[in-house]
Amino acid sequence: MKQAGTIGQCLKELGYVIVPVRGSSMLPLLPEGKSLVQLIPGEGHEPGKGDVVLYQRRDGTHVLHRIVKVTGESTYLVCGDHQWRQEEQIRKDRILAVAQGFFRNGRYVDDTSVWYQIYKKVWTGNMLVRRCCLAFLRLSGLEKRYLK
Repeated sequence: MKQAGTIGQCLKELGYVIVPVRGSSMLPLLPEGKSLVQLIPGEGHEPGKGDVVLYQRRDGTHVLHRIVKVTGESTYLVCGDHQWRQEEQIRKDRILAVAQGFFRNGRYVDDTSVWYQIYKKVWTGNMLVRRCCLAFLRLSGLEKRYLK
């Protein structure tokens, strides 16, 4: 199997890359250590509301978050699934890749699956709903299960 050194090299040479999820910002959908995300190059793809994108911040940090709003021509508001405040606005030229699917607990979920489309609509539809769901997870103790 051909291997490349960086995400950018893999995207360029192979046309996709599979990366592990780090951190807790994409909970409850993508727990760290239990999830891998399949990414395709951001170039040539017009990301929209609900899409998970890998982008690069000005300081060089790579971040995997979801688009919660298209704010203008080639600008997006992004936020991690485990956050209820819309985090930051990014330009399209900062997007390195778009998620095509993910592996969760060893099972592949395609971006086009019905349950995932429902999840995207609910999770990006209303920040109050998201905040209530996250509070329920925290209060019920279920959140701790994802953080293990």
